Amino acid sequence: MPNLIHQQTVDLFHRRPIAAVELLREVGGIEPPEFAKATAEAVDATQLTPVEYRADAVVVLRDGSGTARLAVIVEVQLRHDADKRFTWPVYVAALRARLKCDTALLVISLNPAVGRWCEQPISMGPSGTVTPVAIHSDRLPLVTDPGEARRHPELAVLSAAMNGGHPDIDKGLEVMLEGLNELDQKDVRLYLSYVFGLVPTVVGERLKELLMTASADYEKVIGARYFSEWVNKGMEQGLEQGREQGLEQGRAEGEIDAILAVLDARGLEISPEARERIRGCSDLQLLEKWIRKAVTVTSVDELFL
Repeated sequence: MPNLIHQQTVDLFHRRPIAAVELLREVGGIEPPEFAKATAEAVDATQLTPVEYRADAVVVLRDGSGTARLAVIVEVQLRHDADKRFTWPVYVAALRARLKCDTALLVISLNPAVGRWCEQPISMGPSGTVTPVAIHSDRLPLVTDPGEARRHPELAVLSAAMNGGHPDIDKGLEVMLEGLNELDQKDVRLYLSYVFGLVPTVVGERLKELLMTASADYEKVIGARYFSEWVNKGMEQGLEQGREQGLEQGRAEGEIDAILAVLDARGLEISPEARERIRGCSDLQLLEKWIRKAVTVTSVDELFL
C-alpha cells in the first residue's frame, strides 16, 4: 500500500488533471498540443502488458472530436527504485501504442536527490532513450506571485510543499492560500492536509497562524463546524510527518541512496571501502557534490577527488 503522502500526491492529479499540463508547460518547458479537455483516465499499461506495470495516474489531452493528442504518465517517486529504470519505458511504450499519440513521462519527487536521479535519461540501447520530466524543488521554484498562484493553484501547493526550507516560505504560504481560493472545497481540504504533511514543523506552525488569521474565509470553505478541529488534527499529523521529512539525517540518507543508485545504474564497480565512505558521510554539501559527479565520473575513485 502506498503511504499517505504518495496517495495524496496521486489524488492531486486525479482530481485536477490540468496540473500535469501546467507542470509540463511551466516547469518542463514542454508546450502541449491544442486540446479541448484534460482528463484523468483509467488507462494503464496493464491493457497491453502484465499486471505489475501500472502507472500512478494517466492524464490524456483530447481534442474536440475526442481524439487523444497527448498522454501524460504521472509517477510519484519518493525514493530510489532501480527497477523503475526498466518499467517506466514499458509504461510509455504501452500507453503510446494504446492511444496512438505522443506520450510524456512526468515524475514527481519530494526529495531533490531522488528527483535528480529520476530525470536522468534511460538508455534503451541502440533504439534511443526515454527521458522523464522530473519535478522536484530544484526544478519547481517557490511561487511567491499572487497572480501566478491564482492561475496555477496546484503549482503553488506543490512549490510550497517542496520548498519548506526556502527563506521566503512565509510569502509562498500566503500566495498559496490565495490560490486555494480558486478551488473547490474538497480540493482545499486535500491540499492543506498535503502541505501540512510535508513542510517542517516551524513552517506548519506558520501555516496554522495564517489559516487562523484567515479563518473567516476558510471556515466557509472547510466548514465552520469543524474548522478548528480540522486544523489542529492536520497540524498534529503534519508536524509528525514534518519531523520525519525534515530530519537532516533523512535528507543525507536520501542523497546517499541517490549517489549509489546512479553509480549502480551506470555500471560502475563500487568497492566495499567506497560504499562505506559514501554511507558514512553526513555532510549534505559534500553529498550534493558527489551526486553531481556521479553522473559523469568513469570510476568511483574519481568521485572523491
